[in-house]
Amino acid sequence: MSAAQKRIFIKIVAVLIVLSLLWILFAPGSGVVSLLRKRSEYKQLAKETTKIKEDNIVLQKDINSLLNDPVRLEEVAREKHNLLKKNEKVYDFSKKKKIKKD
Repeated sequence: MSAAQKRIFIKIVAVLIVLSLLWILFAPGSGVVSLLRKRSEYKQLAKETTKIKEDNIVLQKDINSLLNDPVRLEEVAREKHNLLKKNEKVYDFSKKKKIKKD
């Protein structure tokens, strides 16, 4: 092998190595960049899962209190649903806005 052939061979090998490294880094769906993106997405999903589990615990406690605590059930019925007991009346003493007529 002559010196010119060796230089060409080394350049070809170098180009192949660079292309291989670029493929490893940026290959669609399986490259290092894709792996880092998927890890980041996994961490975000894990945080969301933890938050949802905590919310579910709070909601389950609220459900249990509504099922087992009549005082709490009455409180929610009155505040959120404006329900009244039998023979109860509501008196509204708030000032109503006057509408000006031109």
